[in-house]
Amino acid sequence: MRLGLRKLSLPGLLVLLGTFALLVSACGSTNTSSGNLAKNQVFNIAWAGGGSPDIATFDPGQASDSGSSPLINMVFDGLVVLDKNLNVANWGADKVTTSADGLTYTFHVRPGQKYSDGTPVHASDYAYAIDRSDNPCLQSPVNYYLWAIKDAATYAGETCTNGTITGSVQTLIGDSVVADDGAGTLTITLAQPAGYFLDAMTYSTSYALEKSVVTGDNQGQDDKWTNTLAADTSGKQFGQGGSGMFYIKTWDHQGNVILKANPNWWGISAGLKPKLTEVDFKIFADGDTQYNTYNSGTTYDLTDYIPNAQLAAAKGQSDFVSTPYLAVNTVALNWNIKPFDNLDARLAFCEVINRDLLNVTVSKGANIPSWHLVPKGMPGYNTSLTGPDGITATTGDIAKAQAHWNAYLATVGGHVPPILYSYNTSSSAAKLYAEALISAWNQNLPGANVTSDSRDWTTILKLEQQKKVQSYRFGWLADYPDAQDFLTLLYSTTSSYNEQNASVPQADQLMTQADAVSDPAKQDQRMQLYNQAEQLLVNNVAVCPLSQAGNYYRVRTYVKGYLQDAAGFQPTTEWPNVFIQAH
Repeated sequence: MRLGLRKLSLPGLLVLLGTFALLVSACGSTNTSSGNLAKNQVFNIAWAGGGSPDIATFDPGQASDSGSSPLINMVFDGLVVLDKNLNVANWGADKVTTSADGLTYTFHVRPGQKYSDGTPVHASDYAYAIDRSDNPCLQSPVNYYLWAIKDAATYAGETCTNGTITGSVQTLIGDSVVADDGAGTLTITLAQPAGYFLDAMTYSTSYALEKSVVTGDNQGQDDKWTNTLAADTSGKQFGQGGSGMFYIKTWDHQGNVILKANPNWWGISAGLKPKLTEVDFKIFADGDTQYNTYNSGTTYDLTDYIPNAQLAAAKGQSDFVSTPYLAVNTVALNWNIKPFDNLDARLAFCEVINRDLLNVTVSKGANIPSWHLVPKGMPGYNTSLTGPDGITATTGDIAKAQAHWNAYLATVGGHVPPILYSYNTSSSAAKLYAEALISAWNQNLPGANVTSDSRDWTTILKLEQQKKVQSYRFGWLADYPDAQDFLTLLYSTTSSYNEQNASVPQADQLMTQADAVSDPAKQDQRMQLYNQAEQLLVNNVAVCPLSQAGNYYRVRTYVKGYLQDAAGFQPTTEWPNVFIQAH
C-alpha cells in the first residue's frame, strides 16, 4: 500500500514478524482486560491528511494510500482479513475451501451479515464489489489486486465509453466470479495457481458493497457516491453502504470523520461487540500542527505522526510506541519522461544519493539506509542483493554516477531537459527530503537543473496514478507478508501501480513464474525467483531504493488494546479489544 504522510520517515526497529508482540514500548497498550472502563468510550485520533484536511477517498474499490485504508477497513468488511500477525483470517466468510488444483476458491459467506442500515449482505454483494473494482469504467488504481482471477486482467483493460464496455469480457460475474445467494457461497476461479491469492483478497477491492447505494451516482463509476455514506435512510441514523464494525456518522471533508459502532454488525452476535462506541478522526492538513496539537494537550488520544525533529524527545514519553514495520522508501523516476527514459540517467540519479547522509541530516537517524525493494522481515528478503553496478555501500558511488551521467550527456549533446521533483506539502520533513535530494543531484550531476514541485497529497496522488509525474518519492508498506506484494504488484510492466512506467521484461518473466508457485514445499524456489527479479529491477532502476522504515506513534496510556501491526494498521480483528480505561 502506498505510503502517505502517516509514515514519511520512520525509526528502524525491524525484526521478523514472529517477534512483533515483544516490541511494544507503550505502557499497557496491549492490555485487553475490560475492567475499569471509562464511561465515555470515544477514541479521539489526530490523523494525517497529507496537505488537505481530508482523506483521499472512502471508496474501497479505489483506495491506495495509508491515510484512507485504515478508515475504510473499519467501515467495510471483506471475506477474509489479516490478523495481528498478518495471517489470513476468516471474516465475512466463515469457511474457505480450495480445489485440489489450486484454481478454485469457494468462500462460504457468513450468515446474518447486514449493512448498517439493516439491509442483508449476500454473496452477490461481494461479487458485485469485485466486479466493480475491476470494471474498466471505474479505472481503479488498485484493480491489480484482483488480477489472479481468471479474465480479470483482460476485463480491466477493456474499453469503456460512456459506461458501455467494448471487448471480449463484459463482466466477471457468472464467469470467474459466481455467487449463489441461496447456498451462501462465492466461487472464484483463478487464471493459474497463485500462492498469494488469499492475501490479496484481504485488500479492500473485494469488500462487500451495498449496490443500491453505490449506483446512486454515475453507476458507481467514481467515488462521489461515498458522500452519501453518512445518510440516514433507515430512520435509525445508522448510515448506509458499509457492513463493518463501524458506520460513518459524519464526514464533512473539512477534517472531521466520526465513526460509530454499527448495531447491525454480524460480530456482535458472534461475541465480538466493540467496547468503543465511537471513533473520532480529526484530520490535519499539516503533520507538524497535528503533532504539536497532540503534544500540547489532552484533546486527542492518538497521533499517528511524529516529526523527525521531535522523535528523540517523543521516545522519552510513556505513550511512545515503536513497532516493526514492513515498509520501504524510494524515489520513482518516470521512464516515459526524459531524461529518465535513459538507463544511464536513471543510474546516475540513483547512485549519486548518499543514503546514510540523507538518513542523518533529514530523517534524524529514523530510517535504515538500504538498496532493497523487499524489506527485511518479509519472506523473500534477499541478503545478497546489491545496488546497481554491484554497489554495496549505502553511501552511493559518486564516481560511477558521474560516469553514467556523462554517458547520458553524450547522447543528448549536453542538453538536459527540465527536471521536476514533486512532493506533498504535508510537513516540513517532506520539504527537507526534497531539498536534500535536489541538492545532491544538482551539485554532482552537471546540467541537471532539478527544481521542486510541491502539491497537496490528494492532488499529487491523482497525478501519480495518471503516470504523469516526472520524479517523486514513492513509499510502500506491506498489504500482506509476501514478496509478490513488493515486486509483481508494483513493478510488473502491466501493473496499474507501476506509475513510473518501468519495464524489465526478464524480471516480469521471473515474477510471473514465482507468482504461480502455490505448493508450500516449493516456497524456497519461489523466493529465489523473486530474488533474481528484485536484483534486475534494482539494476535497471525500476525505482531507486533509499531506506527501510520502522513505525512509531503516540497513544495515551489509558487507551488499551490498540497496537498497529507490521503494516502500520490496527488489525480489524483487534478493534473489539480497544477501550478507554478510566483515568
